[in-house]
Amino acid sequence: MPHRYIIRRLWLAIRLAERFFVYHILHVDDTPHRIALGVATGLFVAWTPTIGAQMALTVLLCAIFRANKLVGVPFVWISNPLTIIPVYYPSYLVGAALMPGTSTKQLLHWRTMVSQVFDSDLSWWDRILGFWRFALEIAGPLWLGSILVGLAIAGLAYWVTYSGVVRYRRRFGHPRRARRSSSATLATHDNPTMQPDAAESADAAEGRE
Repeated sequence: MPHRYIIRRLWLAIRLAERFFVYHILHVDDTPHRIALGVATGLFVAWTPTIGAQMALTVLLCAIFRANKLVGVPFVWISNPLTIIPVYYPSYLVGAALMPGTSTKQLLHWRTMVSQVFDSDLSWWDRILGFWRFALEIAGPLWLGSILVGLAIAGLAYWVTYSGVVRYRRRFGHPRRARRSSSATLATHDNPTMQPDAAESADAAEGRE
């Protein structure tokens, strides 16, 4: 049945998102702040109309703000030909609402653009140029709305990610300490004279996060 297929696909997407969050965010060996800032940066860039340059822009911003690049880059893939309308159209409406007198392009116009640019035999670069030409026509409201919505999403993402990493580590421990503890256990097993507390000295020197 179609609805069962949709439910299965939705459940699979939820499970994949859960695995990604656990193994590619919560298990990352970095500070909660850098991890959360990387996620926030990637999502903010994903909401800017910079398709074609988003990965490079994310890496640059992560380097400037000392965020985790490996965590941030995958989030720019949220904006792609399949999500252009749900990602950018609401942001465009927000920007248009804040700019009185702006002639708003309707949803049908957006769908036509996506169809002409991305459902064609154009090369990848020509598709990017086609999107940018369209984005330039509505640059004012699109950029204004994208920046505002992107900042709101990034702020929420930072708080959720930071809280999630901190709570996860309180329950399961820091991934670096878990690896060192495992190594210390093996070393102690091989050398019974070794003191278990010796493996913790490096953590004590680093200090608490």
